Amino acid sequence: MQNSAVLPVPLAVRRRRAFGQVFGEICREAMFGLVRNRVRAGLSMLGISWGIVSVVMLLAYGEGFNQALLTGFKGAFGDGVSVVFPGQTSLQAGGERAGKRIRFRLADAEAVGELPLVKAWSPEIWQDLPVSWGVKQNGYLIRAVAPAYAVMRAQPVASGRFIDAEDVRLQRRVAFVGSEVARKLFGNVPPVGQTIRIKGMAFQVIGVQKEKVQISNYQRPDRYCIYIPYTTAGQVWNTEYLNTLVYQAMDPTLDARTEAQVRELLGRRLRFDPKDERALRSFGSAEAQQITASIVVGLKLVLGFIGVLTLAIGGVGVMNIMFVSVTERTREIGLRKALGARRSAILLQFLLEGLVTTFAGGGAGILVSYALVWLFSPRPFLSELLDDASRSADIHMILSLELVVICSSILMIVGLVSSLVPAIRAARMDPIEALRYE
Repeated sequence: MQNSAVLPVPLAVRRRRAFGQVFGEICREAMFGLVRNRVRAGLSMLGISWGIVSVVMLLAYGEGFNQALLTGFKGAFGDGVSVVFPGQTSLQAGGERAGKRIRFRLADAEAVGELPLVKAWSPEIWQDLPVSWGVKQNGYLIRAVAPAYAVMRAQPVASGRFIDAEDVRLQRRVAFVGSEVARKLFGNVPPVGQTIRIKGMAFQVIGVQKEKVQISNYQRPDRYCIYIPYTTAGQVWNTEYLNTLVYQAMDPTLDARTEAQVRELLGRRLRFDPKDERALRSFGSAEAQQITASIVVGLKLVLGFIGVLTLAIGGVGVMNIMFVSVTERTREIGLRKALGARRSAILLQFLLEGLVTTFAGGGAGILVSYALVWLFSPRPFLSELLDDASRSADIHMILSLELVVICSSILMIVGLVSSLVPAIRAARMDPIEALRYE
């Protein structure tokens, strides 16, 4: 019987095994060091947890603030919508002197609606008029508009319907009333089907606006208005000139190009320089988003700076405690080096201790942050000011995956810096000097 030959273990395999054994020993030493100084490690973790909770809560508050503003603006404008206000020229163009007053007519609005980048359009003519129902009477803003206005200006329906194309074509005397108008005029009586009188003329109520949050408005909030077909308004007051023109771009990303087309067309029709900023003024979803973005970016920078500063203070606490640990274990480090321990092993041990402390505290902080976000959200913001019973305009703190990734990245940097500096000091100790340390 022949003895089977013993195959030699490859050098790469032996090196991997040796590295695994050394790394396992380093990890055990690091864990032992943390357990031996558990009170100190616990206090370090508490400092990191407090820092990560500060960062997460402040950034979550900033994101909730952003969403509350966006909700308020979406109650006024749909995506890609602009409201154009006629102004007064400041530049000479087409033989016309500067200072000419710009006025829109219905034909101008119809021409804008035919532009290739315009998805929808509506003229808007308004007038403050007396409105009565039974013995109740008050003055309200009457807005004469087209059916597309409902989507462009975000008019949700609580009951009934908004104005449609047949109402416009047949010049029907129908009215869609704002939520506050319905409450004040009809009380608990269902408004749909009732007949109101606008400047003495009878109009049938076909719909009631649903309560909505609205930050931006012109003239007055939508809930205090009554909407009628623009073709019917001429029966009540002079509608030769429009007050505004509302249009929607084919895509929100085409806002700038659409506005340029509109200005070019109206400049040609009304004989003014399209580059004249005072001739036309416009405001819509794009401008609202710019305002929101500038406010929120500034707020997030301030809140983020405060949170990162708090987390950095926690990191400094970890660094100080690690320095104390290195100082207390100077003789141990000297003995290990004298027995042949490499610098890399000493460095890795103390680096692991600091990183474990940092990330354990960070993980606990993120869990606490989830609990606090659930407990303290929403925070009062715009709902009381805008009488929003749904509280959709309050600050709902949002703890998104992106936010957790950002906080984890900050935590990684803080943990690496606060652990690496003491670890380098420990690795660079002279073994003879360390053994002499008292």
